[in-house]
Amino acid sequence: MHESHTSPGARCPHFGTCGGCQSQDVAYPEQLARKASALAGLFGFCWAHPIPVGASPVLWHYRNKVDPAFGGKHYDEPPPKGFQRETVLGFNPRGRWFGPVEIRECHIGPEGLAGLLAGVQAWQRATGYRHFDTRSGSGFLRILLVRDAKRTGQRMVVLVTADGALDAPGFVECVQAVFPSDSIQHAVFRGRAQIAADDELRVLHGTPEITEELQVPDDGAAPPRKLSLRISPFSFLQTNTLAAEKLYGVIRRWTKQAAPATLYDLYGGMGSIAFACADLVGEVHSVENVPEASEDGRHNARANGIGNVVFHTAKVEDYLRGLVSEQGAFPEDAAVVLDPPRAGMHPKALRRLLELAPRRVLYVSCKPAMLAREMPALLETYRIAGMSAVDMFPHTPHVELVVQFERR
Repeated sequence: MHESHTSPGARCPHFGTCGGCQSQDVAYPEQLARKASALAGLFGFCWAHPIPVGASPVLWHYRNKVDPAFGGKHYDEPPPKGFQRETVLGFNPRGRWFGPVEIRECHIGPEGLAGLLAGVQAWQRATGYRHFDTRSGSGFLRILLVRDAKRTGQRMVVLVTADGALDAPGFVECVQAVFPSDSIQHAVFRGRAQIAADDELRVLHGTPEITEELQVPDDGAAPPRKLSLRISPFSFLQTNTLAAEKLYGVIRRWTKQAAPATLYDLYGGMGSIAFACADLVGEVHSVENVPEASEDGRHNARANGIGNVVFHTAKVEDYLRGLVSEQGAFPEDAAVVLDPPRAGMHPKALRRLLELAPRRVLYVSCKPAMLAREMPALLETYRIAGMSAVDMFPHTPHVELVVQFERR
């Protein structure tokens, strides 16, 4: 599963047009150097040391989830008024949010994706289904959500549509012929936004979930901590499974050194971080506002025989408000892991965290520029004890940053 850390130039025919990869033509060591340089530029005002960027264990087909969208084909010359655009399936073009690039292959998506894209596009043309138009609300096909489990090999395909009758047998036959899957589902989403979401969900073939296995590295000669995770269609798991194991290893080492009695896992998703560290602490409180993710977490806790993780389905800012009113501060023997979405922490969540002032905080940021904006407020209460990063997203400018904070 490991690959050479070199890039032989852009191998994808869509490179330069598709917005997915922006540095596929750059040798991988240079990609890492650029990311380290960007981090140094962002945080030079508060951290004078180099910020090491750990390499991804895999460079190609590393993504465990993609969600190409159906849309109207973009033409270089605007078509005449009333012209019916051809329906295509693909990703947003670089620098533009409308008119997806029709994708024939993807070298960072799951293995076998090219065959699935071709098969679904042929099925779409045969059925005559049209893409959903977010402006008019007309049309049917919206998103093709594809998930694969890297260590178990299980696959899931979810077709997201607007309301309407679906040729379910034909769709299942199409998928099974080109991308045999353990779970094939149909989701109906009635909102206008072009996102992977559902108001209704039904299983067309197989199981409602798939299973992934994580192997979280430990210090020294200790064997990795193995975890079995149930993946439902819209649950959150780090996009690069094997790099996520490295990230969770960093979090596990920090937890072992901090040795808290209680760990608070804020923005906890399905509990992956909580499970990676649960054997090191007395209790973990995992806070997540998506009910389905919390339910996945409870299931995964039972499946792994983990009994000391408590799941709270709430917004982090609301959960922290409750702690402020109930106890006024975190216990001295507690530590906090933060893993917010790309938008960063809600201002109320940040303010309440600082009011509660836990002794140690580990901040995991998938968008370091947002953390840089929050840093002045954090530094009023905390000093930085360490910074490192893991490259979760080869061939893109994105990187996962981990910052250790200790209360002043």
